[in-house]
Amino acid sequence: MILDGMPGRVEKNYPLNLLSTWRIGGPAEAVYWPETVEDLSSVWKNAQEAEIPVRLIGRGSNVLFPDEGLPGITLVTTSLRGISWGDYTVRVEAGYTLARLAQEAGERGWSGLEFARGIPGSVGGAIMMNAGAHGGEMASRILGISTLWADGSIRKLERSQFEFAYRHCSLRGKAWVLEAQLMFSPGNREQILHHMKENLTKRTANQPLEEPNAGSVFRNPPGDSAGRLIEAAGWKGKTIGGAKVSEKHANFIVNTGRAKSKDVLALIEAIVLDVQIKYGITLQTEVESILTGNRGA
Repeated sequence: MILDGMPGRVEKNYPLNLLSTWRIGGPAEAVYWPETVEDLSSVWKNAQEAEIPVRLIGRGSNVLFPDEGLPGITLVTTSLRGISWGDYTVRVEAGYTLARLAQEAGERGWSGLEFARGIPGSVGGAIMMNAGAHGGEMASRILGISTLWADGSIRKLERSQFEFAYRHCSLRGKAWVLEAQLMFSPGNREQILHHMKENLTKRTANQPLEEPNAGSVFRNPPGDSAGRLIEAAGWKGKTIGGAKVSEKHANFIVNTGRAKSKDVLALIEAIVLDVQIKYGITLQTEVESILTGNRGA
C-alpha cells in the first residue's frame, strides 16, 4: 500500500463528514495528512502511477462529499502549517488557517487581510477560489505560489503566471497550492484589529455560523446578490431531507443534523431552476462537489 510507512497520520475508512464543515459524507477509503510537501508530492505521484484515485483537500469549508464515500486516497493539507514572516511579506504553507493568518498579521500592524478574519478555510483553498469578503479578496495579496500539478511535479509560479476572477483562479482543476508568498501594507494595529472585529460581528449577525454549513453556496451574479434572489423566490427556510436554506441568510444551506449529500444537491438544483424560471438568471455554485477521481478543494 502506498501509504505504508509514510510519516504523518493515516486513517482507513475515515468518515468524510469529519473533514467537512457541512458535516456530510461517507467513508474515505484512506486519508493521509502529510507533514511535508515532499511527502504529499510523493504520495500523489505514486497514486497516479498506480492508477489509484487521489484528491487534495484543505479544511473542507467549501466542499460537498458524497454519501457513498470516496475510493483511493484523500490527502488533507491541514498539517502543512509552516510559516516564515518577512518584511511585510509572509511565506505560508497551504494548510495554515486563513483566519489565524489574518489575525496574526493584524497583531503585527500589517494591513491587507482584514477581510479574511472570519473566513474558515485554509490558505491554499482560499487562493484556489480567490476567497473574499467585505470588498477584499486573496488576489490582491499574492506575490507567488508553489503548486502541485496533476503529474505530481512541484512548480513555483510568479503572480503574473496565473489569473484571478471573482471566486476563481485560473489554476483551479489543474494545480493545487502548496505554499504562498503574500504581501501586506504598513497599518495602524488598533485600527486593523478594530476593523477585523467589526467584520466578525457582521458575519456572526448575518450568517448561520451556529449550524454546519459551507459558506455561500452560490456566486453573486453581476450586479445582484444570490441571497436576495433566493429569498425573493421564497426559498428561505425550505428543506429537502436534512438540508435547509438558512432563515438567516438565503445563500447558505445548513445541515439540520441528518443531511445527506443528495439532499444538498437536490436543494441546489431546485433553487437554480426556480430562480432561472422566475428571474432569468442562472446561479453558479461556489462550493465544490467532490464525487470521484482526482479532485481538489
